Amino acid sequence: MNMQTKRFRLIALCKIGVVLSLLWCWNAWAAESPLELVRLTTEQAVAVLQNLSLKDRPQERAEKFWQITLPRFDTQEIAKRCLGPHWNEITEEQRKEFVQLFVELVKRAYQSTLEHHTSDAQFSFDQERIEGDVAEVDTRILAPSQEKPLSVNYRLHREGDKWLIYDVVAENVSLVRNYRNQFDRILKDSSYEGLVQALKKKIKDQNV
Repeated sequence: MNMQTKRFRLIALCKIGVVLSLLWCWNAWAAESPLELVRLTTEQAVAVLQNLSLKDRPQERAEKFWQITLPRFDTQEIAKRCLGPHWNEITEEQRKEFVQLFVELVKRAYQSTLEHHTSDAQFSFDQERIEGDVAEVDTRILAPSQEKPLSVNYRLHREGDKWLIYDVVAENVSLVRNYRNQFDRILKDSSYEGLVQALKKKIKDQNV
């Protein structure tokens, strides 16, 4: 076997190795249980918030945080549930616009929370309940300033081979229900266009 043949075989083996590694990573992620998904996402996100090299770069830290967490959420499903029956009254183009605005609104709303994250918080992942293609994961967060843990429940559904989060309930307060109530109040006195303008104004105000 000449050197050129050996070189080609080595390159081919390397390529196969890369493909197999990618497939293994994808299958490992796809096979995660709801509890494992929540735990892994939390640990990775907290690692970013606790990264001392990002302490003086809050914008970069926030971007890295959302790069980890957002893919684990079904943002369209969350936005759809927040809009409720009004979702069926708007066009596909308007739906895309609303999802983008809603995601940006949530990111801006939690910016200050990320900036004031405490590295001493303790996370507990208690149990998961799976019924068909839906699941719930119970967790608790204990910060030094709290006397008792904060209960956080994640609600997920299966999309293909993976689980995605579609609601988060903190101390019995649902993120979806909270935003739906806010949007309902606006839509009672306005239109979808009025809601869009209200969201844009709120996002702009949070940037100041």
